[in-house]
Amino acid sequence: MDTGISEQMLDEYRHNGIIKVEQVITREEAAHYREVTLQLLESTPKGGPVNYAKAFHQYVDVWRDNDMLQSLTLHPKVGAIAEQLAGIPMRLWHDHTLAKEPSKAQPTAFHQDQIKWPFAKPRHTLSAWIALQDTPVERGCMSFIAGSHEVEDLPNIGTGDQERWKVEKPDLEWWPRLTVPLKAGDCTFHNGMIMHAAGANLTQEWRVAHVVILVDREAAYSGQEHVVTDSLGLEAGQRMPDDRFPPVEKYSVKG
Repeated sequence: MDTGISEQMLDEYRHNGIIKVEQVITREEAAHYREVTLQLLESTPKGGPVNYAKAFHQYVDVWRDNDMLQSLTLHPKVGAIAEQLAGIPMRLWHDHTLAKEPSKAQPTAFHQDQIKWPFAKPRHTLSAWIALQDTPVERGCMSFIAGSHEVEDLPNIGTGDQERWKVEKPDLEWWPRLTVPLKAGDCTFHNGMIMHAAGANLTQEWRVAHVVILVDREAAYSGQEHVVTDSLGLEAGQRMPDDRFPPVEKYSVKG
């Protein structure tokens, strides 16, 4: 598959830990997926699979509950780009909807993702953050601390803990920062170890992102608690099962 990823983009990803890829899906596709997502959020009661919070509303593993959104999560181009950037075979870890309400949602604090996931020393993890509408700075686009994917001594920082990262590693505040507005259908691919944040949604429209997280296909389960794996009865050291966490090479969509 022609992913459109150049050597320059590969170098940028390796150096900064993040690249922007324009029009991974079309604007029309983004608008359709956005409508499906908003309808799903509206029809899902509190206490169900959606975590309704101040910074964002999160629906984890939405691909397992909605066939239309499954087609986005298992999009072959997203998987192909992920493997090209990682340089190794990858598998789906999970997806999630991240939706910020109009004029209400708070900023998301700088944090690393990989430390939150139950893997024993994976060779690579990354997220594909797909904008389902135009997402400028004032609608809560993402910011990244370039090169911070090389930082390995930070604790697990909560997404609402705004000042913790400055306390833990004060010099990070002076590292180069990349703020990346996206048009509908654009996507950032970012390393699971990069420090990243998102601004508040100051506009009158929902900010909706569909995020696909991929991990080293050979990564083993660490035994760490996580909502996606807690009910599966996995043993520490066990490789993630293909039927629950499909490898990119085995992607298929229902129907």
